[in-house]
Amino acid sequence: MILIDISLPLLFMALLIRFRVRLEIVLPAGALVLALLFDMGPIDAALVYGRLFGSMQFLALFCVIFFVMLLGELMERGKMLTQMSSIFLSLFRDNRLAAAASTAFIGLLPMPGGSLLSAPFVEKLVPSEKNEHKLVLNYWYRHIWEYFYPLYSGMAWIITVMKAPPLSILLYLGPLSLIMIAAGLPFIRHAPRETPPGLDSGARPYRLLLIGWPILLAVSVSLAGVPLWIAVIVAVTAFVAVNRDLARFVLPYLFSKKTIFTVFMTAGIVYFERIVREAGVATAIYEALRHTNAEIVVFTLSLVIGLLTGISIAFISIVFPIISPFLIQNGTLDMPLLAFAYTGGFTGVMLSPTHLCLIVTTDYFKTRLSAVYPLILRAGLTMTLGGGIYYMVLRMVA
Repeated sequence: MILIDISLPLLFMALLIRFRVRLEIVLPAGALVLALLFDMGPIDAALVYGRLFGSMQFLALFCVIFFVMLLGELMERGKMLTQMSSIFLSLFRDNRLAAAASTAFIGLLPMPGGSLLSAPFVEKLVPSEKNEHKLVLNYWYRHIWEYFYPLYSGMAWIITVMKAPPLSILLYLGPLSLIMIAAGLPFIRHAPRETPPGLDSGARPYRLLLIGWPILLAVSVSLAGVPLWIAVIVAVTAFVAVNRDLARFVLPYLFSKKTIFTVFMTAGIVYFERIVREAGVATAIYEALRHTNAEIVVFTLSLVIGLLTGISIAFISIVFPIISPFLIQNGTLDMPLLAFAYTGGFTGVMLSPTHLCLIVTTDYFKTRLSAVYPLILRAGLTMTLGGGIYYMVLRMVA
């Protein structure tokens, strides 16, 4: 019975996402269905939603997501990312490595559909490559940081809600990014080595620091132990102070539709987690499944929801509250098991046909999903195998 009670809201949410319903609606709608199935009254569920807007959990998570998106908007307005192709070509002297590195660097700036921002660099650096291979090279390396990078909203959720220290995440989940890099090497090797026309191979590499310093500042401050929401505010404030001509874009962005959507998306994320906790969902699931192999439960559930949603923050905010009793034992977070669960979920996200980056770049490169998907699937299987081996190694040394 417990599996039916869990499956219904998850399938309902997946169906809403399939029909392009915004995440700001999907998360609270799914949470409400879950609350009703677990005997929480509609008034009590509504009160939980109303109270969360004044909570520190909501405010901290909103600050992280909002200021990261604002930084991306300001850097794009300042045209600071358009110089990257020449810089990376000068730095790596190999157009294929430059293509992978440039899209990875763009990945340091979390943005919805961000692969569309890095796609022009790949287009310029490997102009003779087939379009479907350009897409997978751009798509894969754009996301290599999501296993540990604290500015991604999924990592922010794990840090702020599950209280996982950023350094522990770097230690346990960081190697998964190396596995993902290795899984994408066939995309680099397949591309022709050539001299792209119209690029300055003598661009000064040091300019990369001049472009990317606010991103590096936010990460450095966070890794130093400062709360993540403070770190991103410091980075954006410093960026605006240095680039005063971009300050005029801050207020319009603050009052834009994007900000309103961010408020309610953050609320939905926090709401789902609170319903899972206050309605006793996590405890009920744990009691029903505690004799089942924990690895099978956390990996499979994460993989399926990642595949259905195509959004990292969605699979994390939906699945992790449910599997938290498996991940937290006697008040201690099981980092190897968390890494294994995240491997399943994020592999599902990368393989999902609903992934926004995949959708927009399929259109940009004028190719078809049927031509691209087999390439991504092979890399995803490699990632799953590598992640499984890595988890076994962690268990042996732990």
